[in-house]
Amino acid sequence: MKTNTSSAVQRMARGAIEYDDTRDGFALEHHVVLAASSALAVAAFMAPSRGAAAVRGIGAGLLLMRALSGSQGIRAWLNVTDRRPGAPLSPEEARAAWYL
Repeated sequence: MKTNTSSAVQRMARGAIEYDDTRDGFALEHHVVLAASSALAVAAFMAPSRGAAAVRGIGAGLLLMRALSGSQGIRAWLNVTDRRPGAPLSPEEARAAWYL
């Protein structure tokens, strides 16, 4: 069966996520990335051209997603339960989400 680019990228991303889930992070890793994301977002507003601003803005968004992901750092600080994104909700969680 021929694999397309999308499935190859998905496999590569899944492998990176699984590797990141199994390794131990360093102290304040996600907080450092959040600070870098904020600095890059501010730098995007001061960019000399639209292209530079777009690249910096995209970089800031990617770093923000990295800071918010993972079971350590920001998720732990916000007391978010450690769930895989595709896992089904329990009946209690579904009821709680419905009443929000």
